[in-house]
Order: sequence, then C-alpha cells, then structure tokens
Amino acid sequence: MSDTPKPDDKPKAEGPFRLSDWRPDTAQAREEQRQRRVMFTGRAVVIVLTLMFLGLLGRVYQLQAYPNPQITALKESQIGSAPLAAMRGGLIDRTGRVLAATRVGYRLFCDPAHIENPIAFAETIAFELGYNPVELDKKLSGRSNARYVLLDDRMDDEQVDTFLKLDLQKKLPGIFIEPVTVRDYPQGRLAGTLLGFVGRDGNGLEGLENYWEKRLQAKPGQYQFMRDFKRRRMWLSDQGYVPFEDGENIRLSIDAYIQRIAEEELAATINEFKADSGQIIVMQPNTGEILAIATYPSYDPGAFQDVTDEMRRNRPVTDVFEPGSIFKPFVWAGLVELGVITPGDLIDTTTSGAWTMPNGRTLHDVHGKGVISWHKVLKYSSNIGMAKGAQRVKVEAIYDIMRSFGFGQNTGIDLPGEIPGLLTMHENGGAKSYSHGSWPMGQEIGTTGIQMVRAMSILANGGVMVQPRIEALKPRDPDAPPQEPQRVVSRRTAEATLLAMRDAVLDGTGKKANSPFYDSFGKTGTAQLPDPVTGRYFDNRYMSSFLGGAPVEQPRLVVGVFIRDPDRSVGHYGGIVAAPAFRRVIERSLIYLGVEPNEGAELTDSIDDQFEVIE
Repeated sequence: MSDTPKPDDKPKAEGPFRLSDWRPDTAQAREEQRQRRVMFTGRAVVIVLTLMFLGLLGRVYQLQAYPNPQITALKESQIGSAPLAAMRGGLIDRTGRVLAATRVGYRLFCDPAHIENPIAFAETIAFELGYNPVELDKKLSGRSNARYVLLDDRMDDEQVDTFLKLDLQKKLPGIFIEPVTVRDYPQGRLAGTLLGFVGRDGNGLEGLENYWEKRLQAKPGQYQFMRDFKRRRMWLSDQGYVPFEDGENIRLSIDAYIQRIAEEELAATINEFKADSGQIIVMQPNTGEILAIATYPSYDPGAFQDVTDEMRRNRPVTDVFEPGSIFKPFVWAGLVELGVITPGDLIDTTTSGAWTMPNGRTLHDVHGKGVISWHKVLKYSSNIGMAKGAQRVKVEAIYDIMRSFGFGQNTGIDLPGEIPGLLTMHENGGAKSYSHGSWPMGQEIGTTGIQMVRAMSILANGGVMVQPRIEALKPRDPDAPPQEPQRVVSRRTAEATLLAMRDAVLDGTGKKANSPFYDSFGKTGTAQLPDPVTGRYFDNRYMSSFLGGAPVEQPRLVVGVFIRDPDRSVGHYGGIVAAPAFRRVIERSLIYLGVEPNEGAELTDSIDDQFEVIE
C-alpha cells in the first residue's frame, strides 16, 4: 500500500496562534475545574460534619459518663413523677352488701403566698362552703410563709359540688382542692365494733380493718413524665413506671340484715332493763359461720374520733364472765356420753331445795322438785341435781368434759384480741373440791360469748365441733383431702340434750323464749357478777343470759344473748331479760332466711312490711 497522501489530506498550515482554535478546549477545562471544586467542597463538608458528629458523640458520652453537677440538676428538674392511686380492699357481707369501701374524696388547702387579705379570704370560704370563719382564720394565722395549709382533709360531696360550681379556684386565688382516698362505711354504725376503722394515714387501727391490714392494704404505683422549661408536662417517660395494686376485697360471713336485727334487739333490751352492756351472737351450727355479732355499746367507724376505749372492745371475744346455768347442758351431755347416767335416771333434788355436798358446801335450788329424772334436772335447771349427777365421776372427768367442749382455750375465730377464758384444775381435787359442785352449774369458770355459742353449736350439729369464723366460707377445693369432723359427743347424746332444752323452753325456765312459729331449744342463765375488790359475788348484780337455737328438728341457727348488769328493779333473771330477745332474733332471722314456720302458724306480715330492706 502506498503512503502517498490523498488529495483531501492536506497538511495544516503553520502560522500564528488563533484564539478560536482553543475555545472548545477552554470550556472543557473550566467544567473540569468546577467539578474539582465541587468535589473538594463536598469532601470538606463531609469531613467537617463527621468531625462535628464525632465531637457530639464525645459530648454525649461525657454527659452520660461524667456529667456536670449543674447539668445533672437541670436534667432531674425536668423529670417529674406522680403517684398512681390504689384503692384499699373492701369488706362486704355474705350477700355482697358493702360494709366498708374506699372512694375518691377531696381535701381543701390553700397557698398563703397568693392570699392578699387572709381575713376576707377566710370569710369568703366560710360563707361559700359552710366553714367556721374563726377556725379558718386560726389555721391561716402565722402561716404567711407556708406554701401549703390544710383547711379540711375530708370535704363532703356538697362542698365539692359548690367549689366546682362556683369555680372558686379562679375566683379566689390561693384556694385549691386535691383528690384523696376516703374510707366509707355505708351502713353507718352497723357492725362498727367488728369492722373497726382506718386512720388518717390509711392504715387499719381497730377490728377487722387492723386484723386484715396486710390483705386490705393497697400498694400505690408511680409514673414519670418530662417537663418543659415552664414546668409544663410534655410526655410520659418510659422509665420509672411502677404499677399500682388494689387491696383484696374480703367477703364476711356476716349477714347485714341479721346483724341489724341483732343490734336492734340488743339495744332494745339494754334500754328496757337499763343494763350496762351486752352482746348477741348468731351462728350457723353446721358451718361455724357467724351471721351476726352485735355488741353494746358500739360506734360509727366513720366517726372514730369520738370512740372511747369502752366502745372499741369486741366483747364476744375479749370479755370473760361466769356463765351460770347456760353452762349446764354441756356437763349434762358429757355425763350422759360417759355412760354414768341416762336421761331417764332419777335424781333426788330434795323438796326443801337445799343439799349439803360431802365437802360441806350447801347448794340451793329456787324450787325443790323432789325426785326427778336427769332429763328434768336440765329442764328445771336444778343446781342440786347437776351436782349430784357430777358426783358419779371424779372432778378430773368434769374438767375433761369442759375441755372437750372447747372451754379454757381459744376458738380460733378470725378476730383480733380473743382470749381463752379461765379454766383451772385446782390441786384440791376429789370430794373436797368446790369445783366438783361449782362447774356443773357454771361457776368457777370464765368463758367468752363466742365460746358459749360454739359449745351450743356442737349439740345443735349432732355432737360435732366446728370452728367459728367471720370470713365467709370459700368453695372447697375438690383436690384437698376431706377433714375429719371433731366429734365431742354422739348424735344420740346431742339429740337427748336438745330435747331436754326444748322442754326447758316449753315448760321450764325459758318459757319467754318459746315461739309460735319455730320450735326452739335453749337454756337460761342468771349468774352473779364477781366483786373484784372482795373476791365474793355482788348481791344485786348479774349476767343475764339465754343460749339456744332453732328449729329443734334441724337447727339452722344458734343464738347467744348475754346482758351484763341489768337493773334488778326492772328485771334480772335470764328468762325475763334475755329470753325474749332470743325469741325475737330467732323469729326475725328465720323468717328472713325463708325457713318454713310450724304447721298451722301464719306469718301475718311480709318481710318487707316488718323490716327495712338493707341495700
């Protein structure tokens, strides 16, 4: 191939430099230059931002690991916390009626720094909300430097409504209300001594409120939030949250309806016979559940500031007394159970009504009955007959009988302050022991009301002992092993004792306990009160009692009525003072429970007509 140039391939002419020859090259260079500047700037910005970010991370680490105290204080001041209120558990009766509950109430307070004229302030608050202006002025006096002055820790609902309706917080600078938990007792004085009360700090101080404090007590919670520089809440913090826990609601065995019946009849009896104090206990003999436990005097738990020590005592478990003749059925049944005597055996109770024991002690009956059966010894409440029957065994055997019925020991009822009573086996046993004659007629022994009711429930429950309880029975765990019943006497012995006490109501000392509606059984008691100064007995002061139940064929209730120190000029025998109250409690309670009355007996009034319905 030839290298000879073609005609079109002319060599460029050489000559001087021309600007037009370089324009395309110059524009391209400028573009490249601009791109280099952009790249340089971008890299510089990235480097600067990276350094700033690294510096920021370093600062954050420093603040986290080694914070400045001033910054720490500022940070903490921006974190606020507030409580989450929890409610104390409630106490309700066996049917769900509320006896004690916690609700949200309000307290009234002020900030004196915002009050220009304390006198006018106090007068305005007093006028609008019904307070005493003098008392308010006393609370504000000398408190100008305080920021919180409590004016009323428990406003009533009407005062709160007035406060909100008039918008006093805006109209009267310095006055505020804040929510607080308030313990309420909707039934007023009903079962006041049993329930007890809660102090201003929310802790139970008496009765069940104190006994079940751990179960009823609520556990407040807490949450945290962030504030802005004006101290306003912005959002919730995801830290520091503690959930609240309400207290346990506890269902009692008490029936508020029967409790009211018992309290009404107790108060009526105390007032009629001008007695010092008293108690009525109503118990289900087959379960041990206490349906009513009334005491007099009592109090309103909502006004505990006025409560005296005398009112606080739950007498059925704290007060000990000599039971007298209401104790006879237990020794009577124990001797029958031992086989040393039968209900048909004859006892010479003398026609004179006096008999001297082998130890030289002379016993007396109000009326000499001569030779009567062991059944009638209990029917007519013969002291001589009981002592002669007890002579068939050693005094130690009488002691064992009493222990088997639960005397001299706590019943284990879930109530605070229970005491075991007094039962002492003296060293001078045998024929020389005064206890051999005293115990069978209810002397030389100290019992409580709850012990007496439990002992009678043994006889009403076919000879089997149950434990008294205030908390309602819970459904039995089917997997739990069955509990063996604690048998004290045989069913035959228990039924024989009930029949003797039924006759005591029909034609014995307890006639005023007899009801036309229900066949009741029971025993009267008129025990002299001991004189703690002389160690002897008062001549004119008594514990008047009646202890029994109904219906006799299948006892649903056992009731104990114990009236201390009635006015003798009005009446003091147990058959006069306590038996009528027993009858009224039995009738009203069994009617309420829907128990069919005796055949031919007609209830002329309905339940709603007879009694106020408790909601």
